[in-house]
Amino acid sequence: MSALIGHKGVAWAPVFRDYAREGEPIKTEGDKRNPAGFFTIGHPFGFAASRQLGYLHIVEGTTCVDDVSSPAYNTITTRVQAGWKVHGENMWRVPEYRRGLLVDYPTDAKARAGSCIFIHLRLPAATGTSGCVALPEPQLIDLQNFAQGGAVLAVLPKQALDRFKGCLPN
Repeated sequence: MSALIGHKGVAWAPVFRDYAREGEPIKTEGDKRNPAGFFTIGHPFGFAASRQLGYLHIVEGTTCVDDVSSPAYNTITTRVQAGWKVHGENMWRVPEYRRGLLVDYPTDAKARAGSCIFIHLRLPAATGTSGCVALPEPQLIDLQNFAQGGAVLAVLPKQALDRFKGCLPN
């Protein structure tokens, strides 16, 4: 399906850096690029209550920590636990997070390779994301229902598709 990605395109996630060719960027925190690679789609989330398995109900105080100096880096927690001075996305204030899915993106503060990667709602006027994947609401609802049980998100630069022949559907 068609999706909106990072304002600056894609960059290889550090765990997939061996697939990068000369001149292809490696993901860094705050670069406004989607991490390239294969990632398990995690639990659904959103503002409304839900009975979906593993659903993360976003309420006031829910934040995803993107502060590389914090031990809570790349985790979703509350402002009460992380503190108000720690840099993070205040998820309850982001309209795009009304509905979404977590992406199991393996990174840590030492790598400084980006954090808080989601599949979230695409708002009509959006022209890019900060590093997430954005979908229109009907497709996002379908994906939330489909992804239960370990679906995988593949984000690859177009020029790299031939490097993964046999791994991708036709």
